[in-house]
Formats: sequence, structure tokens, C-alpha cells
Amino acid sequence: MLLALIIFMTEFSGNGDIVIKDQWMRPGAEKMTTALYFTIENEGTIPDTLYSVSTEICKMVQIHETYSSGDLMGMREVEMIVIQPNSSFELKPGSNHIMVMKLVKNIAVGDESEFTLYFRNAGKINITVKAMQ
Repeated sequence: MLLALIIFMTEFSGNGDIVIKDQWMRPGAEKMTTALYFTIENEGTIPDTLYSVSTEICKMVQIHETYSSGDLMGMREVEMIVIQPNSSFELKPGSNHIMVMKLVKNIAVGDESEFTLYFRNAGKINITVKAMQ
């Protein structure tokens, strides 16, 4: 029975199915806001969901989307991003991104920061992100 449970957990956990690529963030000044970008690849057979992001370099992190309504453009928080099986989802300027707000220190070009991404199936994924222009 225990062996069957271990095999089930390994087969359906989703761990290893999510790959993070091309991560970068913009430089930013202490107490201000910057943005984090990356590509999520889901190499699995089931959808997965990015539902939270954390880091120690700021006081608040949110998943955002850019939208347009008539002549107006804006950004708003979204609860999650669903990545379909065997597909990728790109977070990029002018589109979906991670808002990194109320920085606790200056972030200069070349600085590296640690982030943790939280997925429903894959769990926690830690990434290192370099600040670039």
C-alpha cells in the first residue's frame, strides 16, 4: 500500500513539469516599484497555476496584467496564471508581469535577487533573477 502511494505521489505531483526560463527584472530604487519577467514552461500533462510570488527585497509582490479599455491602458492584479500542459506562458513588459513593490533596497543593473514562485501542482520553485535594462 505504501509503495502504491509513493508511486501515485511521484506520478501526479507535477514536480519537475514546470521550468522557469529567461528571468530578469528591471532596476529600481528603494521604496519604489519594479517588475519581474520570465517564461513558464509546463512540460507536464496537466495544467498548473502560478498563484503567488515572494521575495525579501520588497514589502509587497503581486501578479499583474496589463489591459486596455478604449483609449486607456492600465495594470491590475490577477489572482493567478494558468499554464496549460505542453505550453509556455511569457511574462513580459506591456503584458503579464510580477509587480515588486516597496523595495527595501536599491536594485542596480547586474544585482541578483532571489524569488520563490508558488504553483498548485509543482509547489515552490526558487529562482535567481538578475536586474537588467
